[in-house]
Amino acid sequence: MAVTSRVDYEHTLEALGICVSARVPVLLWGNPGEGKTAAVESARDLGWHVETVIITHSEPSDFAGLPVIGPDGTVSLAPPAWARRLAAAGRPSIAFFDEFSTASPSLQAAALRPLTHYEVGALQLPETVAFVAAANPSDVAAAGWELAAPTASRFIHLDWALPLEVYSEGLVSGRWPSLPVHEVPLGYDRRLADELVLVAGFLRARESQLSVIPKDAAARGRAFPTPRTWSYAARLVAFAKSLGVSPEVHRLLVAGAVGDAVAHEYLTWSAAQDLPDPEVLLADVEAASFTGMRADRVFVTLQSVHAAVSRDTTPDRWVAAVRLCALAARQASLDPAVPVVRSLLRAGVRPEGTPVPGDISVFAPALALAGLLPTAR
Repeated sequence: MAVTSRVDYEHTLEALGICVSARVPVLLWGNPGEGKTAAVESARDLGWHVETVIITHSEPSDFAGLPVIGPDGTVSLAPPAWARRLAAAGRPSIAFFDEFSTASPSLQAAALRPLTHYEVGALQLPETVAFVAAANPSDVAAAGWELAAPTASRFIHLDWALPLEVYSEGLVSGRWPSLPVHEVPLGYDRRLADELVLVAGFLRARESQLSVIPKDAAARGRAFPTPRTWSYAARLVAFAKSLGVSPEVHRLLVAGAVGDAVAHEYLTWSAAQDLPDPEVLLADVEAASFTGMRADRVFVTLQSVHAAVSRDTTPDRWVAAVRLCALAARQASLDPAVPVVRSLLRAGVRPEGTPVPGDISVFAPALALAGLLPTAR
């Protein structure tokens, strides 16, 4: 969906800033001359280092490194100058790949490793680097290519346009909106744990949406669900919620990760989850009740308990978590409780020497089948 108003533009700019701040690669799609490059490079005004690489002037060696033979005959991949400058910057930085829709398949393949492993030739980039790309739709790009699915799945996809109100104001005043960038907000880790629980719960209910690679070539070049893009979505929504930005920004981020249709389904589902506080459940197992609760809500509730125990593992909290799983199995359904209790019984999760509560017997057949039936010690 193209940006059509000032509010849409501001939401998209905020979504872009969150991707950059969270160090999740993002790709801006829009017509030529609508300010994509200027918006990204405005981060320089906030003290960020920005390296702009024009893809039409690039070769695969500009991403994979140029083979160099050493005095001893060994071959190393020398990184390009832009990557060396990023590594030496010593401050938050952006690697900006402009005109990305002109990247040939071989160039796209070479760009995969920098995007996910921060490696350019033999050089390891610091985690302070954010990756941003800008592209024109293939029908208007000069010598444009569709993105291959492995490349598309490395990015959050945001549609970009410059509305008349923003353009005319900037034209007259000389002042243009700048990219909003942020430090990691307070409470982000807890928000992320909560969002990961919601993603896990949604995918348990809609397992078919874990990985859906479109059959159409054009659709494969945009956002679609994969385990990687679900992880992106969770990270970005947690960041956005921690900042308190508009829910429309949440929608843009999730849609940019997994596509519009799946994003709508996920956000509708997650908004309907009125979950109890896991700390309250752990503090008083006897007061908990799962009677009449839907299976997907049981699963998400128990996963939130598991996440809480993982953050602060003590013998008492671990025992309480196992007892809550058993209570849910008796009062609601065995199926959504089994995966969580299995996780709690994995090696290294159960505090050493902690006795297993007798409530675990409700899971005996399922745990025996998985080879996880615990001993009493």
